[in-house]
Amino acid sequence: MSTFFKKQKLATLISGVLALSVAPAMAQDAEQDESAKQKEVEKILVTAQRRVQSIQEVPVAVTSIGAADLELKQVSNVLDLQYEIPNISIATNTGTASGARLFLRGVGEDESRVSADPAVGVYVDGVYVGRQVGALFDLVDLERVEVLRGPQGTLYGRNSNGGAIKLISKAPEVNENYGVVKATMGSDGRLDARLTGNVGISDSSAIRATVLTKSRDGLHTVNPNGDFASQAGTEAGEKDTKALRIALFTEFNDDWTMNLAIDYTKDNSDPVPDSVALEEDADDNLFTIEPVPGVTCSAATPATFLSIGCFNDYHSQVETSGITLNIQGSIDEYDLSFLSGYRELEDDLSSRIGFPYTQQTDQDQFSQEITLSSNYDGAFNFVSGLYYFNENVQMDSVFVFPGELGIETEAYAAFVQSTYDFNESLTLTTGLRFTDETKEIDGFIPGTGNGRNEELGFDNTTYNIALNNQFTKDVMAYVSYSTGFKSGGWSPDCFSEAACFVAVDEEELDAFEIGVRSDLLDNSLRLNATYFYNMYDNLQIASTVPGLGFTRFNVDETEISGIELEAIYQVSDSLTINITLGTIDGEYTELTLAQAGGLTNNGVSPGCNDVVSIECAKDLQLKNAPDYKGTIGFTHRMALGDGELTSRIDFSSEGDSYSLVANAPTHSLTSVDTLVNARIAYEPNNGKWALALWGKNLTDEHYARAAAAADFSQYAADPLMWGVDAEYRF
Repeated sequence: MSTFFKKQKLATLISGVLALSVAPAMAQDAEQDESAKQKEVEKILVTAQRRVQSIQEVPVAVTSIGAADLELKQVSNVLDLQYEIPNISIATNTGTASGARLFLRGVGEDESRVSADPAVGVYVDGVYVGRQVGALFDLVDLERVEVLRGPQGTLYGRNSNGGAIKLISKAPEVNENYGVVKATMGSDGRLDARLTGNVGISDSSAIRATVLTKSRDGLHTVNPNGDFASQAGTEAGEKDTKALRIALFTEFNDDWTMNLAIDYTKDNSDPVPDSVALEEDADDNLFTIEPVPGVTCSAATPATFLSIGCFNDYHSQVETSGITLNIQGSIDEYDLSFLSGYRELEDDLSSRIGFPYTQQTDQDQFSQEITLSSNYDGAFNFVSGLYYFNENVQMDSVFVFPGELGIETEAYAAFVQSTYDFNESLTLTTGLRFTDETKEIDGFIPGTGNGRNEELGFDNTTYNIALNNQFTKDVMAYVSYSTGFKSGGWSPDCFSEAACFVAVDEEELDAFEIGVRSDLLDNSLRLNATYFYNMYDNLQIASTVPGLGFTRFNVDETEISGIELEAIYQVSDSLTINITLGTIDGEYTELTLAQAGGLTNNGVSPGCNDVVSIECAKDLQLKNAPDYKGTIGFTHRMALGDGELTSRIDFSSEGDSYSLVANAPTHSLTSVDTLVNARIAYEPNNGKWALALWGKNLTDEHYARAAAAADFSQYAADPLMWGVDAEYRF
């Protein structure tokens, strides 16, 4: 039986079982007596403002997903947050294995090389991760994920204009001894295994450790012709990841604790290979890689110019490690926190991004944060802190020409945020952060004499002000105004003297937001809505600029607005409905003719007719920013024997978007039909074990989330995937 028909039969089986489980339940719940008591929506606690608060009381756009829901919604990697957060766009960065292309509310960064900083901050247990390579973390033993949308310039600071993704690990549990083993077997030879152990070593200390291994066959087949025809049938895109995390928790006394954690990940997964875009593809299949029609592979072609379908050296090795020390305590009415973080990254990549591309990166970073917060009984409280960050990173690469690039960054910041309760319902929040940052570049292109060695300094003061009112115990609304800042830097390319590591200015943001947080219908319906309006000065753009090649530049002014909706409806004790929806309306509002040339790639954008004009550039859609994106999910629980059967099905949809700034060529269009994910799990009442059958992209949609302008290259998203999870607790 062909693989296609096997997948279709599995998709039909999973969908059918879910339909039999969920549909009758929905009909039954609809007929329930109105007086029957409904289960309330679970209260969610977050630390978005550096304090433990109910998510319904925080005047910030934040989504929190706990450990149980991470499993239920099949979120095992940062990439899987794709449809769980309003207005987020996540993909593996072009031609990489674990580089994160993160966009929130229409802004982000898809340049993984070392001279560009992220626009959406990723924080692992409070420690900022400076590089995008390796940032598509496997979620190892997490307690929850918090995603904060919009600028986080006061409390989080560094390069978080788009927002922040906080990965919060489970802490060791004192006086608890247990273990969890989980294995996954699935399509395309997938085999995962995870072991977690928690050991209480005294009445005040505990150790928690998790080891993880994940593997899967390649999804792509490379089929060269001509001189390389003997390589036809080679597999590409395989997964091979191993990770370890160990944490020691100690209670020194009733007031002071320490959490020391060490993590290590070795990811030998292949980069996502490039395929010929469907409209040019000879066999209309993104998962076979053959030359563009009319091209014959030749051994005489230099390795740095091999075309798509002829290149066959896809490999990647990424090693990341980190040490985090968090000491927390209280003195009288004050809480103190000392958070130290050290991280290292090494990667060795060979891929194709328009041309064959190799890079070797060596990075280390250190950060120290000291936080002091108050616990006054009165109307006024505050959180304040000092922050230090230092990063050294070196990258050697070959992209047409060999290049050497080193960046050193040193940043200092001081911040304070306060709240004042005018009365029992009305609260004013104000915040201020001062940042001083220095960056130094040492870049050189051997053989050409071109290079750049300079130092740039940036200082900025960001602030926020929010007013929230608790109209009733179940309805809160807020209005806020905040600013953000992303330091400048350089282009990672040096194609000529004029286009050699070109500098970009710092980016600044003014953001206005209105939000409503409500628990309705006797707390069975949670309905949260947010409107935002963001205005960027000097938005940093990575694109092809006439006369400079691929480079970075600023756009004078960009405006982005949208609406975000999150709803949870507990229809009954057994049935829950989740809805997530985000809309984006963005445009470049002020720009120069030179910037218009960069945005439209010298007028190749749709409607420009090869003429550079400001008017045509203003009509462009922001990249990785679909007009809408949403998910509706149904979770049903029912007693079965001595346990519980849980069924989950999600339907996700989004508008068309472009992965390239110019909205061209045509294969840069990301067009995705409705995606369907589903999961069925059984767990006995004693909680000793669990078994689940799951499927992703059940209708087997073939589409690409990234593209390169040259060679008609697209980078395919995963096709239909299925698997079985087995878990045992001891």
